[in-house]
Amino acid sequence: MILVADAGGTKCHWAVVGGSTCGIISTSGINPVTMLTSQTSAVLRDELLPQLHDTQISEIYFYGAGCIDGAAATSELERTMHDVFPTAKIEIRSDMLGAARALSGRERGVACILGTGSNSALYDGVRIVSNVPPLGYILGDEGGGACIGRMVVADALKGLMPREIVEALYEECRTSYTDIIENVYRRPNANRFLASFVPFAARHIGQAEIARCVDRAFETFAERNLLQYDGITSTPVHFTGGVAAAFGSRLRSVLGRYSIEVGRIEASPIDAMVKYHTVKG
Repeated sequence: MILVADAGGTKCHWAVVGGSTCGIISTSGINPVTMLTSQTSAVLRDELLPQLHDTQISEIYFYGAGCIDGAAATSELERTMHDVFPTAKIEIRSDMLGAARALSGRERGVACILGTGSNSALYDGVRIVSNVPPLGYILGDEGGGACIGRMVVADALKGLMPREIVEALYEECRTSYTDIIENVYRRPNANRFLASFVPFAARHIGQAEIARCVDRAFETFAERNLLQYDGITSTPVHFTGGVAAAFGSRLRSVLGRYSIEVGRIEASPIDAMVKYHTVKG
C-alpha cells in the first residue's frame, strides 16, 4: 500500500492507496520546523498507526509545510518516519511542490496555499522555478489563517469592531482577552491558535469589519507575493487550503482588482496528489 500525505500546520490528510481503492484518514498537522521530534513521533505512532490497522506500507509520499530539500529539519523528519515505517520507501517534499503537482498537473501555473499559513510558487509543469519566501506567521504568511485570525482578534481587542461582534467572538470561540494574550505570547503553536478564529470570521463575513480583515489579508498576499511573479496577469493562478475554500468568492473578487484571474480552488489537494502518483502521463 502507498501513503500520500498532505501535511499542514493544523491537519494532515493521508491517502491510503492500494490497487483501485483509496481511503482518506486524518491526523494532527506535522511541521518539522515548528514541532519537536517527539511531537512528530507521537502523531505518527498515536494517531496514524492505529488508523492503518497493521496495513503494510511500501511507499510514502509526504508533502508538508516546512519540508525543504536538504534542510536538517526535513532530514530529521525522514529519520522519524523511518523509525515508524522501517521498510518503506519515503519521499519528503514541500507542500508547495505537492500543491503545484495537484493543481497544475504537468502544466505551467502559479500554485498557492492558503491554510494555517500561506505560500505560493511559479511551476513550469515539472519543477518550481520561483518561490516568494512565505516567512512564517510572524514575518509573512499573508492571507493565511493565522494572518486573518491575527487581524480579527487584534481589531476586536483594540475596540475597532462593534461590541456585539467582540462579545460573539468571546462566546463562540470560548475565549477572553486574557486567554488570547496567554495563548499568543505564552503558549506554543500561536499560529494554530490564531488560525482557529477563521471559522468565526467565515460565519460573520457579512459584517463589514470582518470582511475588511479578510480582504486586507488577501490584498497583502497579492501585493507581497503574487505580484512578484513575472507574467502573473497572464498565468493560471490556482489555490488550495481551507482558507481559500472558505472565502473563495472574496478571494476571486480581491485578486480581480489586481487583474489576477483565479483558476481552481480546492479545499484539499489530496485527491489530485494521489492521481499524480498513480496515473501515468
